[in-house]
Amino acid sequence: MSMINPPLDVTSLPYSSRQLIIVQPDVVVAAAREAEANAATQSGETDWVDVYGRVVRMLGVRSIYGVALELATEALMALAKARESGLDVLQIGHSEAKGLQFPPGHPREQALYVAHPAVPSVYYTAAAFHRMSFEHKFSEAIRLLMSLGASHIVVEHVHGWSSEFSARVSAGLPQDEGSVSVGRKEATSSKLLFDAVLNNKREPILPAGLVWYLHEPTWQVVASGRLEYGMQKFSLNVVYDDDFGVNAGLKMRAQKAGLEIGGAFEDHMATTWKIHGKFVPDEC
Repeated sequence: MSMINPPLDVTSLPYSSRQLIIVQPDVVVAAAREAEANAATQSGETDWVDVYGRVVRMLGVRSIYGVALELATEALMALAKARESGLDVLQIGHSEAKGLQFPPGHPREQALYVAHPAVPSVYYTAAAFHRMSFEHKFSEAIRLLMSLGASHIVVEHVHGWSSEFSARVSAGLPQDEGSVSVGRKEATSSKLLFDAVLNNKREPILPAGLVWYLHEPTWQVVASGRLEYGMQKFSLNVVYDDDFGVNAGLKMRAQKAGLEIGGAFEDHMATTWKIHGKFVPDEC
């Protein structure tokens, strides 16, 4: 039974309120929220170090049911320093985090997580946020084109992250059922990132679960052109130009506060990759 009453529905919050989170034991979060509520009734600036210092003392007196007091102290002090530095970090309990998706092996206490821009339940480590967000968007574009019947897909670099970055993008050209063979050729120019031929025999459909598509008018035009008018060639861009406030400044403040960011930080780079190619002819 959760010790947080009432539990917080994280996914229902505005993005700005849930963008940055850390995950802690329920008893620690419950005590912290009680102290925060008391602090909110006081006038003037909130001294978060003082507030969470009182929480630590409270937990030490009450007994925290097997939660290591030293770990709780470190996490709360890191959160206090992060808030003092201007980072709006939301602390949630383990029970509240059960409905969220984290990288394998996560969540870890004292680690800072950043919400996916378009999927409320998904969280990435701060270090990998930009790579994972771009990879997810790129992967969705490829899945869209494959589902619409692409037989040849070419991905070219326009600006931003290029070949070195693309080698670390695990999405690559994901194989879906019905795509019997997907090939990748070596790049013949600095702009060419992927060149794949698919033995695609599926009936063109709009795949389920698209999230970036809803905000991409050009993608929608390509889908309409294929499904309604038998379009034979396509061209669209995967554009990633918003850093969502996850930048070197956030990294510095998080690390200075004592929060983990989850590895080597990959900073944002405004990026456009062009995807073009052909669909399976209607007569096939």
